[in-house]
Amino acid sequence: MDLSRLALVLVLGVALAPTSRAAACASCGCGDPTLTTIGVGQPFAGRARVSLALEGRWDELGEGTVMGEASARLAASYAFDDRVALAASVPLLLRDLTWASQRHVTTLGLGDADVRARVVLLRDRSFAPSHLFGVALGVKLPTSIDQVDAHGARLPVVAQSGSGTIDPLIGLTYSHFADPFALFASATVALPFAGRYEESPGPSLFLSVAAQHRFDGHFSVRLGTDARLDAPALIGARTDPRTRHFSLFTAADLLVSPITDWIFQLGASVPVLQDSPQGRTEGVYFRLAVTADIS
Repeated sequence: MDLSRLALVLVLGVALAPTSRAAACASCGCGDPTLTTIGVGQPFAGRARVSLALEGRWDELGEGTVMGEASARLAASYAFDDRVALAASVPLLLRDLTWASQRHVTTLGLGDADVRARVVLLRDRSFAPSHLFGVALGVKLPTSIDQVDAHGARLPVVAQSGSGTIDPLIGLTYSHFADPFALFASATVALPFAGRYEESPGPSLFLSVAAQHRFDGHFSVRLGTDARLDAPALIGARTDPRTRHFSLFTAADLLVSPITDWIFQLGASVPVLQDSPQGRTEGVYFRLAVTADIS
């Protein structure tokens, strides 16, 4: 079984695992009514969640290259107890690229899947905790399939739907719940290695902080900021300092739960600060997602 099929089995296996349906909603099972998406909710034994997220963006990659991208990401998570949760996701990417030479290409393919474990190390109380400190450990896998042109030649790295690297992920997480308010913060480092293309990304640092207010049991607003720092990419045996990149975004999301255990999310992230020697400019990210608690 190749890696792409293995990633899909992992996601679908978690999503379709048999569960026993509780009488109350999943949020009540952890003593908190906050509307949350995968990765930030309170874990409790047997909590299983699935989600589908759609995202679109339009970037200028420098040197006259423009890229539009739409993605659909399927994700699933399962909490073994009130401290350990496992999540897996896999994206499908549609990319449209135009170079300064007016060469144009459109690709569609499976992206890089990732598997992450979230472990709560400290909590202020066992039921309905207010403060949660933890670590996140995971790996991003090179599940993408090489994109080729009409003659079978492999397209440039920028047209590929994955980095072609294995990326160990390690991070710290913090959550604060004080209904109707909630706060989420995380810091994650990705350390790519074993690249199969001539260009491989360097290490990256991801920072995220978000505050959320619940107006009632069906409606919440989340505001936050996200930052990413990419170290220079490795091209052959040398690093290319032009590929260093820093971006800072502000984010706003509306979360609506029209029926029990279903959460719909509509949001956008807007760049407020960017620094790239190569002239790379990221555009606005738009997203639409649905998350369902299945146990």
